[in-house]
Amino acid sequence: MVRNNRTHIPDGPSYSDMNMAPKHLTKQAFAKRLYNLMMSKGWNQSELARRAGLPRDSVSTYIRAKVMPTPLSVQNLAAALGVTPEDLMPNHVESAIEEDTPSLEMKVSVNAPSKAWLRVNRLVSLATAARVIDLIESEHSKEGEPS
Repeated sequence: MVRNNRTHIPDGPSYSDMNMAPKHLTKQAFAKRLYNLMMSKGWNQSELARRAGLPRDSVSTYIRAKVMPTPLSVQNLAAALGVTPEDLMPNHVESAIEEDTPSLEMKVSVNAPSKAWLRVNRLVSLATAARVIDLIESEHSKEGEPS
């Protein structure tokens, strides 16, 4: 049985009133969009999970805005709901790219096991970015390497 009142989904415009224009969705906005689509079909979380071929716990975490689904899960949810992945999650392509290029990556050097390659692609405060650069520069200065 589907409850009509959910304390974790704030009241607001119905799904039909939502602007489906592409934009970056937050976890909360995606959760609301998914919940409204599910409710418009008259489904509960278990039914959506079954039709999308996903664990019910996963659907629950999406609807409670705890995590964002993987690109494959977005495709499965969209197919089950009869919408495109881009309609369900406009930043779907961005998420797929993020999986291919992680925002933080470290690889130990084969030639120098005490060293590592570091790749950072995250939005951080200017102060944090400056501290990271200072750390890298000070290490290079101590080793006599050009910066």
